[in-house]
Amino acid sequence: MVAPPARAADLPLGPKSLDERRSVSRVAPGVRWTRIAREGGPWRVNVLTLAPAARVVAAPAGDAAGERARPSVLSRRLAAVAAVNGGYFDGDGFPVGALAAEGRLLSEPVGGRSALLLGAAPRSIGPLRFAGAVRVDDEELVLDGINRIPGEIPACGGRGGDRPTERASAVTTCTDPSELVLMTPEWGAPTPRGRGFLDAVVRDGLVTALRAGGGSAVPPDAAVLTATGSARAPLRGAGAGAAVELDQSILMRSAVVPQGDIVSGGPRLIAGGRVRVRSSAEGFAPLSAPWFHGSFVASRQPRTMAGVRRDGSLLLVTVDGRRPGWSA
Repeated sequence: MVAPPARAADLPLGPKSLDERRSVSRVAPGVRWTRIAREGGPWRVNVLTLAPAARVVAAPAGDAAGERARPSVLSRRLAAVAAVNGGYFDGDGFPVGALAAEGRLLSEPVGGRSALLLGAAPRSIGPLRFAGAVRVDDEELVLDGINRIPGEIPACGGRGGDRPTERASAVTTCTDPSELVLMTPEWGAPTPRGRGFLDAVVRDGLVTALRAGGGSAVPPDAAVLTATGSARAPLRGAGAGAAVELDQSILMRSAVVPQGDIVSGGPRLIAGGRVRVRSSAEGFAPLSAPWFHGSFVASRQPRTMAGVRRDGSLLLVTVDGRRPGWSA
């Protein structure tokens, strides 16, 4: 028999009979820090409650894609009162899933995976999909990604014929022989090199140069479109001087997401105050790796969570782990 989902307020952190200590402090206007120590595990939980007017930003680890830094380093750099980690990254440090900072999209969504929208009013959480497009002269092309190696789609969830699936899968890097990827100055390095790559430097809405084989520098005031496979022909045919329009739209369900800071996560745990875990839909219970859900989602791990209340206040929660005697 399947029990009805528990209300969020009733979710137990271990048996209710266990001893629990809480302390609450105000760390800044509109920012409250609750520390919870609960016996049994034991568990150590930190909760930041941020008023709707409190300023919250998403920040990449460094000036170039692939850099890594501890939240404490970013907190000092931004002179923040608090910081938590967020999102996922691949083995090379590149973001996996939607990441936008200062209104600039640095990485496209993993299709259908949840993300926290910080720039919208009110803040919200929901599944995102990428709807990017490039218009070259009069031809509209699918924009597959932002700041990643063309043909490699970490965690899948892409578009336009990715193999073996266009559904999200946390354990798979999908492939696509024909892609168009936008490289922005935040990429921080020459574009990927490849025998079948074609770069188009785009500045002020015009193609200013074409380069076969990739390896182009990304100017600070421009971007580079890197094409592979059949996506190369429209760029090569249009040539230098062609007019280009870039559309980096992101959709939540069918609505376009306003520009602003975004950080992805997953899986979604609660919606409308009820437990609604989206492990399968967001690629955290892939059929190709039935062990993954149990080892990553359902087992004890250190966690970071974000939640938005009905009044628009934001919860940022961390649960310590892997420290016997301190927090399980």
